[in-house]
Amino acid sequence: MILNSEFLILNYCSYWRLRAYNISKEGGRPMNMKKWLTLVLAAMLMLSCVAMAEFTPVPIGEKGTGTREYVEPPEGDWKQPYSEIVNIRTVKGQGSDVVFENGEDQTNNYWIRGWYNDLGIEVTYDWIDEGNTQYTQKLNMTIASGDLPDVFRVNYIQFRQLVKAGMIQDITDAYAKYTSQRVRDFEKTDPDTIKTCMVDGKLYGVPIYYYGIIDNPRYMWVRKDWYEEEGSPEVKTIEDFENLAHTLMDKHGCYGMAISNTFEQLFMTGPMFDVYLGNPDQGTYFWYKDDEDGIIKAGIAHKEFKKALEYWAKWYQEGIINPDFVNMTQDDMVEQMVTGQAAFQPWYQWAGWHVGPNLVAAQGSNDAYTIPLNFPTEDGHQVLGQVGFPNSDIVVVSKDCKNPAAAMKLISYTDYIMFDPDTVLTEEEFKGFTDGQREHVPGAFEVLDPQADMIQFEHVLAAIETGDTSELYTAGMKKKYGDSMMWINDKNPGGLGAFCQQGFEGCSYDLAKELIDNDYLKRTDMWGPPPEEFDETVNTIDIITTGVSEIIMGIRPVDDYDQILADWYAAGGQIMEDAVNKYYGDNAE
Repeated sequence: MILNSEFLILNYCSYWRLRAYNISKEGGRPMNMKKWLTLVLAAMLMLSCVAMAEFTPVPIGEKGTGTREYVEPPEGDWKQPYSEIVNIRTVKGQGSDVVFENGEDQTNNYWIRGWYNDLGIEVTYDWIDEGNTQYTQKLNMTIASGDLPDVFRVNYIQFRQLVKAGMIQDITDAYAKYTSQRVRDFEKTDPDTIKTCMVDGKLYGVPIYYYGIIDNPRYMWVRKDWYEEEGSPEVKTIEDFENLAHTLMDKHGCYGMAISNTFEQLFMTGPMFDVYLGNPDQGTYFWYKDDEDGIIKAGIAHKEFKKALEYWAKWYQEGIINPDFVNMTQDDMVEQMVTGQAAFQPWYQWAGWHVGPNLVAAQGSNDAYTIPLNFPTEDGHQVLGQVGFPNSDIVVVSKDCKNPAAAMKLISYTDYIMFDPDTVLTEEEFKGFTDGQREHVPGAFEVLDPQADMIQFEHVLAAIETGDTSELYTAGMKKKYGDSMMWINDKNPGGLGAFCQQGFEGCSYDLAKELIDNDYLKRTDMWGPPPEEFDETVNTIDIITTGVSEIIMGIRPVDDYDQILADWYAAGGQIMEDAVNKYYGDNAE
């Protein structure tokens, strides 16, 4: 697709024919036909080596046929193929939703063949974690064995361990020389994330990045049919929210908000009170600077958190929060929404998939789904979208890999197929690479465009509004457009998730775009992975969630939170806060 040997051979033939002509024209001795044919045949033999080495699938765990010795990277840009087939070993976790067709599988598909035929790189798998449930554990065992694959994806804990052990290599030069300009330009969108892959000024990995900060903000989702029955009132202040909640509670016999005992959803409402919180269900915190003392603190340590506690305790007494919330699992919470027992739910941008189809089916109405509202604030001032550090993994290269340039070419190729607007594929190629979730087949070589979802949204909404689908050039764009139209035209619940995310003005991505375009954002001041010192603390969040539960239910007064916070600091919170300021503060090391 990118390059083929026949094209090169024809170019070489043309070159030598032109060379013979020019020699004659310039008065030199003309090259005779026999000599010309000899040179052409030699060129054809040399250039057809790659083409003659036909692709043969290599079973998982077996050795490939490509060389593992160093091969000089070809001159030119990243698209130029190697002069001989280079073998690259890798491992990956693969979701169970990936579907292969026409006899293809993990070792024989469009990606594997594309890398081989277009780049001269044979990718083989030491192992694949089908279902992607044990990848971290399996990789830890592989690291312990010392027999590393050439290229693989790691989390930040593994990254630090591998750098310290000298088991991965400095890829500074390979990244600069053999990675596409498009991928390197991701640093313009996000100049900080790649710095988390550097040690002493040297680059030891490539961040996988993310689909975009458009995915970060959370919203207050409300039942569309009930909301519209009340005239779609403006909800700018907390009082507006409370009034609407009570109206819907009285009219429909429901509670105000569906939340679980994990506190995940309740903590999402923090921006209503100018406090920004992490996800207690995962034991994580949101760290940002205190304006008064300049210290980076967890959101739970900011003074505004007590205001949130006051409101939550009030809502509990008024029934906006279910009196039995401490016994509500995530499944119970979903059931509350689906069965019409709650009007609101704080949730992520993908709520349309979360409860949408089941809610519509259970209520028997195509209007009985939820739509997003920005969180209100106490005095109606502009709420800020919360943006945490979004990168989770890093692509690294083993110290024993002889061809790190090949890894950079593979990463560039994947981006070229998935995100480059200038890439031209036939319909057969496009489906081969992307249908059945096959865009995720590249594994360690899948690096995301950090603007991907923003660009996708702009193209999808434009196509929905105009009917012109010619600018839908990625699998994601075509999928989200197709799903949205399934809901718009046929009210097929399978398309409701995409529609609520990006199918109309006021959808979740539309609200996020407004926040981003106007810089209405609260970005974490810990832009990177948690420091190693966090490993010294265990279950500190339990101190907070237990105390918060007691305050909300009226067992303890709000003022007791000062002691709860002191207990948290003593149990490890101080260690974490000191470490965050050490590595991310104004005088960071």
